Amino acid sequence: MLDDFARDLHVLLKADSLIGRIWLNVLARRFGLMMFAGLIAVFGLGMTNIAGFYALEASAGPIWAAAIVAVGDFVLAALVSLIGRNSRPGPELELALDVRKMAVDAIQADAHDLKASVDALGQQVRDAKDTLAGFAQNPLDAATHRLLIPAALSLIRGLRARKEKN
Repeated sequence: MLDDFARDLHVLLKADSLIGRIWLNVLARRFGLMMFAGLIAVFGLGMTNIAGFYALEASAGPIWAAAIVAVGDFVLAALVSLIGRNSRPGPELELALDVRKMAVDAIQADAHDLKASVDALGQQVRDAKDTLAGFAQNPLDAATHRLLIPAALSLIRGLRARKEKN
């Protein structure tokens, strides 16, 4: 019983550890994508702005060319940020949560069984104490209640069974 309880606690620990690692991986992935989005924004503001500016300068003028290139860079950075923010854990998280739930249920069942065993042991100790106290106070009365009456009842039942067979 205690081995099952310890095993279930170990399974719960493993499930919680797995859930933590999954979420840590998700957060690391999100952070990496956000950093990549920031890097895109920096280089986008540098290189693409210069190239776009020179391409649009002749047709839109220098001010509108710079504005169009900057808006394009910010839109690209916003898209990468959205992808990073919406990154979710895979199906392994559901499995880990199921294992965790089963481990918690098993621990609760083991704890209930352990409590019942301890309660039964306590009741046996109380019964033994009462029996010993009864023998100490009045040994003949206790022997009569514990030994003589059950023996007499068993004898009477045996005689009735023989009588009914005949």
